[in-house]
This record gives sequence, structure tokens and C-alpha cells, in this order.
Amino acid sequence: MRSSFLPTEPGSFPDRNGTRPVMNKASNLPLRCVITASTGGAVLNECLKHPHFKSMIHSVVCDRACGAAAKAREHGVPVEVFTQPTGEMFCTRLHDYLKAHQIDYVFSFYTSFYSKAIRRAFVDRLVNFHPTLLPAFKGNDAWEYVQAYGVRFTGSTVEFIHERMDEGKIILQTVCPWDANQPAEFTHHRVFIQQCKSLLQVARWLSDGRVATDGCRVAVRDARFDSGEFSPALDFSEALDFTCRTPSGRGVDAELKMP
Repeated sequence: MRSSFLPTEPGSFPDRNGTRPVMNKASNLPLRCVITASTGGAVLNECLKHPHFKSMIHSVVCDRACGAAAKAREHGVPVEVFTQPTGEMFCTRLHDYLKAHQIDYVFSFYTSFYSKAIRRAFVDRLVNFHPTLLPAFKGNDAWEYVQAYGVRFTGSTVEFIHERMDEGKIILQTVCPWDANQPAEFTHHRVFIQQCKSLLQVARWLSDGRVATDGCRVAVRDARFDSGEFSPALDFSEALDFTCRTPSGRGVDAELKMP
């Protein structure tokens, strides 16, 4: 199957230095993205402090009143809360909203699975951020399973959502050792930092037009694989330089996809 960089309209590809952003096909503007969330918004809160990422975000859409909505408003980002009786009805409203506002990509911290209609309408445009290594540890209880199994390594995954929940097209994965000499919160925080770095980096790859799909495989143009923690390796300064203080207590990293 022929690979195609996203979006695929003529003239949208960046030069080899990745300096020309992919343009919005309808308006000739830089990428316009939405964050969907059902969670506390810790990753969102950290990433919106960074200028390039914030410039890409059109709005945050939530399926309930949650911390993510409050944090987005603190950063001056528009928020929509679509409280619906069913997930299918939420997805219908979300689909119409994304189409009406000509949204290019969705960065997803939504804790349910999207309807078939929205998955088909936004193929390779729904980007899921999961706090464990997929496909090994799936679902909203994945972090509890990681602890229960006594793993030696954990990490996080960024994927294009596909036909089954947490079985998408992997864009980037991270890894870190589980330090049995430290409380679980220590590793929890390391994964949180990895998720923040991953969001900043993947957003940059997409804006530079460097992401390609070939069937169920994803490639990043000019990627390196010389990192022991991120694969592909980070190459965007805001992701490389990201820091966040160690939490002083349990629950600070609530973004790890827990409702």
C-alpha cells in the first residue's frame, strides 16, 4: 500500500528541515486541533504552557464536567461540554462540531471508545494518548494492571485510533524501568512526564507534516531511533526541554486516564 503523508493534498509536504507546517486544506491556515477529555487535565495543563502547542489548539471538548475543562479555561482556551445520555450521542455531537470547525486532528484523553461513524470520518486523525504500553495493558484500568502484574518496565503509547479500543496504529512509545525501591507514585510521575513530552512532540511532527501511514504502520519522516526512552526519539526543543516537579503526594498525575 502506498504511504501518504498527512494531509495528502499537493504542496502540503514540509521541506527536509520540517520548517513548513502542514496547512489546513479548507482555509490555508496552520493545523487546527481539538483536545477531547474526560479526565483531570494534568497533561493538557502542562502542554498548554508551551507556545507552539497552544497555537494549534482550537478548543477542548469534554463529555462531562471535569478538571480538563477547568484547566483549559485557565489557559484561555475555549471549552465545550457535550453532556449526553450515551457515548454514541456524544460522538454525534462531536462529529458535527469537528466538521463545522474544520478540525484537522483530535488529541484524545477521552475515556470511552469513539463511534464507528466518527472513526471512519476521521481516519488517522484521532490521536490517543494512553498511559501504558499497548497492546499489553489496555483500558481505563491499565495502570492498576501494570502494578498488579509486577512489571519490570512500563511506559506510554501514542496511537492513531483504529477499529478496536487501544489497538490502534502506534506513532510513538516510551519506556521506563519500574523502580521497586520507590513508591508507585515515582514511576507514575515518570510516565506522566513522558506523556507530556510525547504530546508536545507528536503535535510538532503532525504540524511539520512528518507523519505517514502505510496500512497499520506509522512512520515519522527523518526520525531517529537512538533513544532508550522514546521511540522514535524526541527532536523538538519544547519536548526535549520539558520539566515538571516531582509530586509531593498521591493523585497529582490524575491524567493517567482515570475518570
